[in-house]
Amino acid sequence: MHNGKWLTAASVAALIVFAQREHSQSRREWNALLDICRSAQDACALGPDGRYVRSDAEQLYQRSRAFDRRANRWLLGAQAGLLATTALFIIDLHPGEGPENIPFGPVQVGMRIPF
Repeated sequence: MHNGKWLTAASVAALIVFAQREHSQSRREWNALLDICRSAQDACALGPDGRYVRSDAEQLYQRSRAFDRRANRWLLGAQAGLLATTALFIIDLHPGEGPENIPFGPVQVGMRIPF
């Protein structure tokens, strides 16, 4: 339990790095698409089916979407890993015992309000 929480925490960090790489790829493809769109007024015209008329623009758009979908999957995995890490941290707590590095015991604070 004690070492498992650190393993899942490291895996969360790795999944976030993978998601960031996929998102960067998506941004590169999207910026290339924007360059095409800025090159001519009708360069990014849409056909009746909602796709770009130019095949290179449609390819860039589809690749950008694919990279974004992959980034989303990596982030979902990271979120699941974060939940698992949190659960492992909670399970690893020792009830009734505080951490060794805190010299004072827990203090109960309360307040009474007379009616």
